[in-house]
Amino acid sequence: MGNDITLNFTPESLTVLNLCLAFIMYSVALHLQWSNLKYVLASPKAVFTGIASQYLVLPAVTALMIYAFDPSPGLAAGMVLLAACPGGNVSNFFTLIGRGNIELSVTLTTISSLASAFTTPLLFIGLSALTLRGGDGPAIDLPFLPTLLTIGWVIVLPALAGMATAHRFPSAAAKLKKPLQSLSMVVLIGFIVSALYGNFSTFIDHIASVFFLIALHHLLATLGGYGLPWLFKQPKANRVSIALETSIQNTALGLVITFNFFDGNGPMAFVLAWWGVWHLIGGYVFARLVRS
Repeated sequence: MGNDITLNFTPESLTVLNLCLAFIMYSVALHLQWSNLKYVLASPKAVFTGIASQYLVLPAVTALMIYAFDPSPGLAAGMVLLAACPGGNVSNFFTLIGRGNIELSVTLTTISSLASAFTTPLLFIGLSALTLRGGDGPAIDLPFLPTLLTIGWVIVLPALAGMATAHRFPSAAAKLKKPLQSLSMVVLIGFIVSALYGNFSTFIDHIASVFFLIALHHLLATLGGYGLPWLFKQPKANRVSIALETSIQNTALGLVITFNFFDGNGPMAFVLAWWGVWHLIGGYVFARLVRS
């Protein structure tokens, strides 16, 4: 896929995307409780295994994929950004389907989301230094402070606001949970369909170049996320949760970063957009397979 491909995105569309992500994070955080963080003290081995999988196993798998398949610089940069993003909240839903440890899943999602303002730019900068060749690819410089501020207002602040609402006004939060989450998904899907419509021919022309790469990347992330807790003799429920946390990423945040700091680079956006589709398919299949 050529690195000169860009997706058509207006500044107004970018603002809408940022607001959609902030709204989604707020609605998701209504399901979270400050007590979830106490799980760190109650089950430190499970939590730290999950953190190690998210921040060590997934980047390692990503680096191996880049070295083995030598994708174009744009695709490689998208894979690196994907690995630097926090876990996606749909992992909690698939954990329920797969009969995993839901408390562990929610705890890991909370930690990675709240830490993402620092971990995402740091992981991207560190991993890109090891794997990206530069050349004719996108500029790989990701400014730390602007990225931190962007993630802060689209992820961290809405998450904290949602958790504070759930803590301070539990009855109101209970009533708002389902309708707000449903509305946020409708808003996001509508936005994605609109964006895809404006770039549909480009998407069709280039989907083949990322389809199998992303499918294999996701499979290896899932296996690595399942294998690490298995090595540490964690129970099956924990293995299921950590595998899903490792393989399901907040690709909406990745797209926000791509459009904010990489001028809508096509290959990077395609990696993130297709992972966002594929992890729903792969996550559901995995959850059904391990359910028994």
